[in-house]
Amino acid sequence: MRLFRLIFSSLVLLMALTAVTHAAKPAKHTPQPLSSFYRDEVLDRLELSPDGTHLLALKNIDGITAVMVYELATGNVFFPTKTDNKEFKFNWVRWANNDRLLMSLRFASRRGMNTSLQFTETRLLAVDAKKPSKIITLVKPNEDAVYQGWVSQFQDNIISMLPDDPEHILLSVDRDLPGHQTVYKANVYTGKLSRVKKYHSSVRSWLADRQGNVRAGVGYNDRDRRISIRVLDPNTNKWTEAWSYINFDEPDISPVGFGNDPNELFLFANHEGRQALFKADLSKPGYPKELVLSHPEYDVSGSLIYSPAHKQVVGIYYNDGQSKSIFWNQEFKAFQAGLDKALPDSNNYIISLSEDARKYVLYSSGNLNPGAILYGNRDTKELVHVADLLPELTEDVLVKKEFRTYKARDGLALEGYLSLPKTFANKPVATIILPHGGPMSEDGSGFDRFSAFMVDRGYAVFQPNFRGSSGRGHDFMMQAIGGYGLEMQDDLEDAVHYLVREKIADPKKVCIVGASYGGYAALMGATKTPDLFQCAISFAGMSDLVKMRDTFRYYMAANSYREQFGNDRSQLKETSPARMVDKVKIPILLIHGDKDASVPVAQSRLMAKALAKTKKTYEYIELEDGTHHLDYLPHRQQTFEAMDKFLNQYLPL
Repeated sequence: MRLFRLIFSSLVLLMALTAVTHAAKPAKHTPQPLSSFYRDEVLDRLELSPDGTHLLALKNIDGITAVMVYELATGNVFFPTKTDNKEFKFNWVRWANNDRLLMSLRFASRRGMNTSLQFTETRLLAVDAKKPSKIITLVKPNEDAVYQGWVSQFQDNIISMLPDDPEHILLSVDRDLPGHQTVYKANVYTGKLSRVKKYHSSVRSWLADRQGNVRAGVGYNDRDRRISIRVLDPNTNKWTEAWSYINFDEPDISPVGFGNDPNELFLFANHEGRQALFKADLSKPGYPKELVLSHPEYDVSGSLIYSPAHKQVVGIYYNDGQSKSIFWNQEFKAFQAGLDKALPDSNNYIISLSEDARKYVLYSSGNLNPGAILYGNRDTKELVHVADLLPELTEDVLVKKEFRTYKARDGLALEGYLSLPKTFANKPVATIILPHGGPMSEDGSGFDRFSAFMVDRGYAVFQPNFRGSSGRGHDFMMQAIGGYGLEMQDDLEDAVHYLVREKIADPKKVCIVGASYGGYAALMGATKTPDLFQCAISFAGMSDLVKMRDTFRYYMAANSYREQFGNDRSQLKETSPARMVDKVKIPILLIHGDKDASVPVAQSRLMAKALAKTKKTYEYIELEDGTHHLDYLPHRQQTFEAMDKFLNQYLPL
C-alpha cells in the first residue's frame, strides 16, 4: 500500500487533499451539495510511461488543470505545465517516449468566410516529462502552402507513434492545402517536419500500420456523400479502392487499426443488420474479411487494445449498453476475469499498459461509481487505489439505472434507462425526461452528472434511446435522417405515457431537459406537446432548423450535414420551435455558450427573442466564452445552479 500513501501524500502538497470517508447509509436521504455534481474530475487522461516507471495524468485543482508526472518508485511529482482553461484546454496528454510528452490543446476560434461562426481548433505541443524545458509547437505554418497564410485547424492527428523510432511520430495534417491531409514525420524534440506522404485529392485521412508505414486512406466526396477506403496493395504497390459506401444510405465501413501483421486491417462493417468487427487480409485478392466480434442486438464499436509485448491486438473497448473490455487473447481474457472478480459490480477497463504488459492502470466505474483509478502490478499482484474521480459521489448517494423497454405508438420496441430517487415509495413522482444529444448517439447504464444530480434532488429520471439513436443497427439509427421533431419526438411523448401507466410519473409533474439535440427535443416538447410537460430546459439546443441547416454551407461535409436535416424546408419550418412559440404554455430555461462550435449561439438568442416577443415565461443565460461541451468549471457551476433553481421553482416535488 506504499504506492497509495505516496500518491496521496504527493497530491496533498498540490491541493491540500483531505481523505474522504464513506459515511454509513443515511436513514433519510439528504441531497448532496450541488458542487458534488459539477466539480471537475480529480484526474483525467492517465497513462503509464512505456517503461512503467512513471504515471502521466491531467490533475484538476479548483479550475486549474495541470499536467502531472508521478514517479511510482519515489512518489516524486513534476508538473511540466498547466492551464486555467479560459483560453485553451487540454484535449489529451500522452508519452512520446520515456522522457518526452505530447500535449493536445483545443480552443475556440472564428475562421473562414463567415466570421460569425465558431470553430474548434487544436494544437500539438511537446515538452520534457521529468525536468523543466521549453514547450515547442510541432506543426508550424507552411510557407510553401498553396494558400498563403493558411493555418491547419486540426493539428493533433497522430497516426503512428513509430515504436522503433522514439524521437519521431507520424502526423496527418492539411498543412499544404486545406482539407487535404499530408503525412509528416515530426521530431518530438526539435519540431522538425519531414514529408512522408503527400496529400491525395481523394483522401481525407490516413492510417499507418504498426510499423509506421502509411497503408490506408479514407476519402469523402461531398457531391454524392460517398466514402471510400483505399489501401496500399502489397502485391502491386499501388493504391486501390477496397470498399466504398454512401453516407447514410448504406451501412458504414470504418477502418479502426492494424494488427502487428501489416496486412491485417481491422474494420467495422455490417453483419446481419448490426455493426461488427472484422479483420481484412490485404495480401489476398479482394481483401477478404473475417468476422472477429458481433452482437445479435447491438452494434460493436470502440477502439482496439494493442499489447506491444504480445505484438498483437488482444481485444477491444466495447459498449453493448454497458461499457466493457472484450479480449480474445486467452492471457488477457483470464486477466480481465480476475479483475472483474476482484472488483464485482463494476465495469473495469485496462486503460494503460507498460510496454512489457506487466504494469497497468485500471479505470473502474458503474451504476454506483462515477469512476475510480487503480494501479496494478501483475508481477507483485498489487492492485491499489489511486483516486476516486468524483469522491463525494459514493454508492450511498447514487442510485442504479434500471433498463426499461416500452412500445412506441407504431409498435416499435424502444429502450431506456430509469433512475428512481431514494425516496421513491411506489407512488407517482415528479419526473424528468432526459433525451440525449446527437441525435445519433445513445445513453447507457453508466454514470452521468445530469441524471445523477436530478435523481439526487428527488426526481425520477428517464433517458430514452429513441429511434435515431446509435448502437442498434443502421436502419434504426437512420430514422434520425430527416426525422427531427417527428417520430423521434413522438417516442419521447410515448415515454411519458409509459411512465404514467407504470405509476412512476405524476402526469402533472413532468419536465423535459436536454442538451444539444436533447435541448432541441426539450424545446419541441414545449411547442409540439405543450400540455404534456410542466417545464423545459434546453442547453445548447437548436430552435430553427432552417437557419441551422443554412449554416452548413460553410462546412467541408456540407451535403452530409444538410442531408441529416432533410430537404423539405416546409417540414423544417414546422419542426422549428422558434417558429411555434405561440404554442408555448410552460416556463423555459435556455442556456448557451457564446463560443459554441456545434450549435451557434444564435439559435438560443433567436428562441429567447421569440419568447420575449410573445411574452412567454422564460429565462436565458448566455455563458461568456462557453463551448458546446460545458467543459469549463465556472460555466458548469452556473448551469447546474440555474437548473437547480429552475426545477425547484417549476417542478416542485
